[in-house]
Amino acid sequence: MVKERIPYLLFLAALLALLIHLTRDEMDTEEIRKNRYWVAKSHSSKQYPVLFAGDSRVFRGISPDHFAAEINGYDTYNYAYWSNGLGPVYLEGLENKLDKDSDLKMIVLGVSPHSLTPRAAKCAHYLYETGRSKEQVLQNLYLSRLQEVFAPFQVLDLKKMVLGKAKPANYRITYHSNGWVESYWLVPDTTYSTQFYEEIFTDNLVSQEVIADFLEYVARWSSMGIHVAGFRPPTSGAISLLEREKGGFDEALFVEQFTAAGGIWIALDNRVYQTFDGNHLEHQSAIRLSADLGRLIAEQLDF
Repeated sequence: MVKERIPYLLFLAALLALLIHLTRDEMDTEEIRKNRYWVAKSHSSKQYPVLFAGDSRVFRGISPDHFAAEINGYDTYNYAYWSNGLGPVYLEGLENKLDKDSDLKMIVLGVSPHSLTPRAAKCAHYLYETGRSKEQVLQNLYLSRLQEVFAPFQVLDLKKMVLGKAKPANYRITYHSNGWVESYWLVPDTTYSTQFYEEIFTDNLVSQEVIADFLEYVARWSSMGIHVAGFRPPTSGAISLLEREKGGFDEALFVEQFTAAGGIWIALDNRVYQTFDGNHLEHQSAIRLSADLGRLIAEQLDF
């Protein structure tokens, strides 16, 4: 009799796991979805005519679909990484990701001052993700979908959910297949990131050597018929001030150098965009920025 009940017990366990999966807070399995997102981004061989590049301000702040709607629907992908610098190893990978057979070839660079520092230019996160083993890639792409359904659930959390006492995580995040990480906080705190930027430039100032190496790529891409556009991702006024005073970023000088190398610089009004933590745009502002960039670049290139 016991053996005959085993299939039913397994069925009920699977049904319960599925029910918990469908009713649990979406952030409970965020780590699984995050790993799948990064593996898919870093191990796909697909190329695109338009690429966005940069750090977390870019992958959270740019929706390729809303940008593409302003430039005749060209296929666009967000290829940005965590704390990412504009160093040679990443720029080479970016170039390889570009579809050079397309009639339009464009790289749009979100230039944050931190991305021009020696530490960021090592591109640690990019190297980590592109260096994952074949086994890790397969696990995160395929087995992770089962793990997402059967992920462990704490008994106390389940009790809170049943009693209606569970509170949703403050952080909301959606990983899109086009590379955009749609993000916001239910309760924003635009001063949150300031504490980190007090220290982020310690022994790690904006480097003219990093800038010079980066501008060589801009000049080479421009000579290849690739449109290279740049912008400074919007942040809070406090963060911008720290980037100038502690990071040593001279935006006017950088823009002059960037345009001299053949790039197109897009100036933005930070006041019309909202961050959720002082450093990253919340999702509605990300959509607005994406459309604004598409329109402004289309005007520059006379699409």
